[in-house]
Amino acid sequence: MQPHEAQSALASVHSAEARLANKVGHCPPWRHAAFGALFALLIGSIAISSTVQFAAMPVIIAGVVLLIRWDRKRYGVFINGYRRGRTLPVTLGFVGIMIVLVVAAMHMRVNGFTDASKIGLAALAFAIAIGFSLAWGRTFMRELAGSAR
Repeated sequence: MQPHEAQSALASVHSAEARLANKVGHCPPWRHAAFGALFALLIGSIAISSTVQFAAMPVIIAGVVLLIRWDRKRYGVFINGYRRGRTLPVTLGFVGIMIVLVVAAMHMRVNGFTDASKIGLAALAFAIAIGFSLAWGRTFMRELAGSAR
């Protein structure tokens, strides 16, 4: 490969990344809220009872499938959160927080906490998941913008 061919190929890659960044950068608020709702349902159902938890699982799985389909339709690709790069620490931090929330939900279920406190934990999971979704998106955009130079 000649140097000008390599430069042209690299420019094409950067152009594709810039186009993807432009599309991904305009993620609608409902997409972040839907992501948060899935985690609120997960944490809330764990806190309530095993029956509710098992009933919620198909809804959560269907929600994930729908979000992946929407992403693929809108962006042409689904970008996994467990990817190398600047977003991985953000994802791992979120996983750590969710593990803590799952343990808290299980503790609430076993120790008879009030429904209000369980709903509060689910609301906290909702807010954290939305915050994560926004932070992950910003980090991904910065990464794409940095590599598109």
